[in-house]
Amino acid sequence: MSKGHASPASEIRPLDKLSKELGLAARWKMPAIFLAVYENPLDGAKAVADLEARLTWQGQSITHITPDVDGKNNMIDEITRNNHWDQTVFFIMHLGRSTDENIYAMLNTHSDFFINNHIRVVYWLTKPDLIAYVQDSPDYWFFQHKLIEFSSTSGWEHVLPRIATHFSKNSSGIEESQAIVGEEPSLTQLLSADIRDDLEGLIKRSYLLIKLGIFYFRQKDYPRALQFLAKALEVAEIIEDEQFRLASQTAFALVQTELENYDDAVLIQKKIAAIIPETSDIWNNLASLYSTLFMLDESITAYKTALSISHGNPISWQGLGEVYLHHGQIKRSIEAFQKAVRVAPNFGYAWKGLGKAYSAAGDNPKAVECYEKSLEIDFRQADIWFEIGSITEDDMAQSALQRALGLDQNQANAWNLLGNIYYRSEKFNKAIKFYYKAIQLKKDFGWPYANMALIYTRQKKYKNAILLYIKSIDIFPDDQEKANILCKLGNTYRDSGKYGNAVSAYREAGNLSKNGNLLDKNLLIPGPFRDWGLTPAETDITPQESNPDSNPVEVPEPSTPVQIVAAAQIRKVNKNALLRKVLKKNKKAGKVDYWLDLGTFYVRKRMYELAEDAFLIAIELDPNNGWPYYNLALANTVNGLYRDAVPLYEKSIRLFDQGKDKALSWNQLGNVYRRLNEPSLAVAAFENARVLDPQKSPILSRARLSLMSNCYAK
Repeated sequence: MSKGHASPASEIRPLDKLSKELGLAARWKMPAIFLAVYENPLDGAKAVADLEARLTWQGQSITHITPDVDGKNNMIDEITRNNHWDQTVFFIMHLGRSTDENIYAMLNTHSDFFINNHIRVVYWLTKPDLIAYVQDSPDYWFFQHKLIEFSSTSGWEHVLPRIATHFSKNSSGIEESQAIVGEEPSLTQLLSADIRDDLEGLIKRSYLLIKLGIFYFRQKDYPRALQFLAKALEVAEIIEDEQFRLASQTAFALVQTELENYDDAVLIQKKIAAIIPETSDIWNNLASLYSTLFMLDESITAYKTALSISHGNPISWQGLGEVYLHHGQIKRSIEAFQKAVRVAPNFGYAWKGLGKAYSAAGDNPKAVECYEKSLEIDFRQADIWFEIGSITEDDMAQSALQRALGLDQNQANAWNLLGNIYYRSEKFNKAIKFYYKAIQLKKDFGWPYANMALIYTRQKKYKNAILLYIKSIDIFPDDQEKANILCKLGNTYRDSGKYGNAVSAYREAGNLSKNGNLLDKNLLIPGPFRDWGLTPAETDITPQESNPDSNPVEVPEPSTPVQIVAAAQIRKVNKNALLRKVLKKNKKAGKVDYWLDLGTFYVRKRMYELAEDAFLIAIELDPNNGWPYYNLALANTVNGLYRDAVPLYEKSIRLFDQGKDKALSWNQLGNVYRRLNEPSLAVAAFENARVLDPQKSPILSRARLSLMSNCYAK
C-alpha cells in the first residue's frame, strides 16, 4: 500500500499538538526543543499568546528571552539565572533582530546544553529564521528537533536570496523588463549574475536546498521535502554541475522511494556508474536509499565510502549500524552505533539503534539503558516506550506502556500488554477492558482473544473461553502460536468435561509444535511470550534449496485461506517492480541462487509480495529449474494461497530430477490438499512422497495414516 503524502504539520492543529507535547514533557520531566514557525508577525504574536495561556493554565511558567541587538547573546545567562527549570518553558523570540552573524550556529551549540539539563525550549521562528537555523544545524539534529508550523508556504522565496547573492539588485531590473510583457522572471534570469560572477559560490550555497529537503524528510513532511528538492533539481539543470545534480537527484529519489515511487531510484543507479559522489552527505543519502530498497550490501558499501571521506560523521555510523542490524550482524551493529554516540553523544536515533541491537543480542538491561538515553533526547518516540514495556518487569513496563499510549492511543499491542500486567496481578476486569480496547483497534490481533479466554477459563466460563480460543487460532499465522493456543483449548475442553475434543486439540497442537517444553512453560500466562522469535543467528539468509532433507511434513501456514483468488491477483507497482528495475542491475543478480536467497529472506520477514516477485524473477532466469517453482509455491502456502500453490508444486515435481526433491514437493502438496479439505488427494500425495523418499517413509506414513484415520473417523 502506498504511504501517500503526509499531511503538513499546519493541517493538524499545531497549537494543540505543541501544548500537549510540552505538557507531557513537563509531566515526565523530559527536555524538549520545538521549532515553532509562523507566517507573519501578527500570526506569530497570536500563537505565542495562545500557547502561553494554555501552558500557564497547566501550571507552567513562561520566560521570554530575546537576543540582544548589540551583538551580545546572553540566552544561557538568562536561563541559568532561572532556578525553576522543571516548571519553566523558555520562549526564545525575535532571533532575526540579532546583530550577531553567528546567532543560529550558536543556538545549535546550545542544543546539547538544553538536552543535558532537561530544559524545555520553544524557538519562535519566521521562515527566514528557520532556513538560517537549518543551514547551521548538524544533520543528526534533524531527527530530533520537532517542527511545528503555523505557516503553509514552502519558504522557497526566502531561500533564493541566500543562494543568489546578486538576487536583490538583479531582480528589480529583471522585474521591470518583464513587467512590459507581463511575465514572471525565470529562475535562470534570477541566477544569471551569480552564474557569471560566482558560480562556485552559487553551487555551494545551493546545497541549502538539499539540506532543507532532507530536514523536512526527517520530519516526515514529504510534500514539503519534495518542494525544496524539486527546486534543487531545477537549479541543478541551470548551473550544470554534475555533483550538485547527483546530490539533488539522490535526495529526491530517497524521498520518492519512501513514498514507493521508484523511477528516480533507477535513474540514480545509472548515474552512480558514471559519476562518483565526492561528499559524505551524498553517500549517506545514497546508502539510505539503498537500505530502503533492501540493497543491504550496496548500502554498507555506500556508508563505508561516506566514512572514508568523513570518518567522524555520526549519520554514517548510525546508518551503518541500522544496516548491520537488518543484516543480522549484531556485533558489528553494536560497534557502529557505539561510534555514532561517541561522536555525537546526544544523537537520539543512534542510542535507539544501539538499544535495538542490544535487545537483538538478548541483553535487555543494556537495551533499556540505551532506550532511556534516546528518550531523554526525544521523549516523543512511542515505539521505544512500547519496547521498554515489552522487555521490562511489570512496574517499569506499566509506566512505559502508559507513556506510549499517552503519545499514541492507537497501539493495540500496548493495550494488550497492559492487559497482561493486570492479568498477572489478578485484576481481571481491568485486564479484560484493555484486551477489548486492543481488539477494537485491531480485530485480526490474536493475543487479546486468547488472553481473555485464559481469564474466562480461570473463572470457569468455559463456553466463552472456547469461542475466544477458536477465534484466536483462526487469526494466528504462526504454527507455534497456534500450538500453544490449541494446548490451552485442550485444557479448557478437559476442564469442561469434553475429553474427546480435548484429545483432538492436543493432537493437533502436537503436530504443529516445534518445542513442547516452551508450550508447557507458557500454558498459564498471557501472550505474546518474551522468549519467542528469531535469534540473531537465524536471521541469516539461507536458500530453501540448500537443505532439502529438513523435515518436510509441515510448514508454517495460516489456518484459513482468506480471499485466495483476490490475493493471487494483486500485483502492485511498488517494491515488486523495484526488484526488477533496481536489484536486477546488481552484479550477483544474474544467478538464480541470488533470487532464491532473497525470496527466502523475504518469506522469513513475512514480506510475501517481495518474495513472490523474487521467485518469479528466478523462474524467468531459468524456467527449467524446479526450485523457484517450489519456493514460490511455499511462499503462497505460507501466505494462505493454497489453490495458487497447487500448480506450482506440480510444476516443480515435473522439473526435479532427484526423487527426494520430488518427494519434498509431493509432501507439501499433501499439506496443501489437506488444508483445502481434499483428503483423498492429500493421501495420494503423501503416498507418492513416501515411495520416492524411503528415508522419510516413517514420517510420511504417520502423516498419511493420521489423515486417513481422521477422515474415516468422521
